[in-house]
Amino acid sequence: MAASVAQTLPVAIIGAGVAGLALAVMLRRRGQAVAVFEARSRASMTEGAFLTLAPNGINALRALGLAERIAAVGIPTLGFEIMNAGGHRLIHLDERPSMREAGADSVTLRRSDLLGVLHQEAMALGAEIHFDHALAGIEVQQSGVRLAFANGAEASASWLAGCDGVWSRTRRLCFPASPDPVYTGLTGVGGVADLPNVPSTDGLMHMLFGEKAFFGHIKSGDGPVFWFDSFPLDEEAALARLDPAQLAAMVRQLHAGDPSTVRRISETITEIPRAYPVFDMAHLPRWHDDRTVLLGDAAHAVSPHAGQGASMAIEDAVVLSACLEDRASPEQAFALFQTLRQRRVEHIVKVSRRIGSRKQATGRVALFIRDLILPFFVRFGSRTTRAVTRYRADLAPLSKPAL
Repeated sequence: MAASVAQTLPVAIIGAGVAGLALAVMLRRRGQAVAVFEARSRASMTEGAFLTLAPNGINALRALGLAERIAAVGIPTLGFEIMNAGGHRLIHLDERPSMREAGADSVTLRRSDLLGVLHQEAMALGAEIHFDHALAGIEVQQSGVRLAFANGAEASASWLAGCDGVWSRTRRLCFPASPDPVYTGLTGVGGVADLPNVPSTDGLMHMLFGEKAFFGHIKSGDGPVFWFDSFPLDEEAALARLDPAQLAAMVRQLHAGDPSTVRRISETITEIPRAYPVFDMAHLPRWHDDRTVLLGDAAHAVSPHAGQGASMAIEDAVVLSACLEDRASPEQAFALFQTLRQRRVEHIVKVSRRIGSRKQATGRVALFIRDLILPFFVRFGSRTTRAVTRYRADLAPLSKPAL
């Protein structure tokens, strides 16, 4: 952008999630003034259970200077094991060789720990972060954009980054013809619990195709159990806000007939704050205009089954920052950003959806076929996973990855 009053205005980032805070850190490291606006309260930073950062996500954090700091608060996740409801092991995959190729381990950590580090770093670098600011309107002006918020506040910015998630208000205001996210048929819950009687999983994520739901957990040493559950639910029921005790009772019932370790974990669950209906978006034609760009789930909502949502969001922030350095104007940078990112992220959305579809098999014949062919699919899919995780946004952000 040519020298003008717009250069004296901050960049406005809508959303203080992973994408928004990672972008705030990257822009502040470039010396750009930044104002982050989050619709929810400061307490929302503690919501959610946990997530896994793949090696490409950890490596992307190197560009933020935060890889080691964030990895230190998580559990190295070195592979996974999948069982069926009868307790038979379907697959055991050691991912340490591919992680060595990628130059980083996968790490499972509390979502609040990741957001806490990103928030602390953004604040230390001088970013302004405003909570309880729900975006209500956007007015394009000659010098930039004027933002209106539901609490009556207003703000001016040189340009706008929509990092406000799958139901992005920025996307709806700026690109009203965009498709809506699609419900995948699955809903997820999860939590972290201190359970001394549950053994360590020794760096593996243990997963189970239960009789009625898909359950996973990981535990390091004497630390807490990180657990998740994924189950089919019709969209109306998924969007209804269930009572935390009722939700916990449903999870206990789903696993009442499953192997002992899963029952032991599920039987201790008395309350689950909320469920997360899983939505994704296979293709969004346009991520930007001359004043606005979308990042993270706002641009490419991905289901959690491939474990790439947070990693993709961090990559987005690193790549967009590099595009802004490389191009003369934000609009040119936004166009390059979409060109570099779209094929990769849409591929991952499709892979994640395909993984999720295997969790919905029902009937004895379908389950028999799934158990028979799953090891072949997983081993074949591991090649795709290696290609995805080898990408280094920190080293070559302007290169277009194969996947």
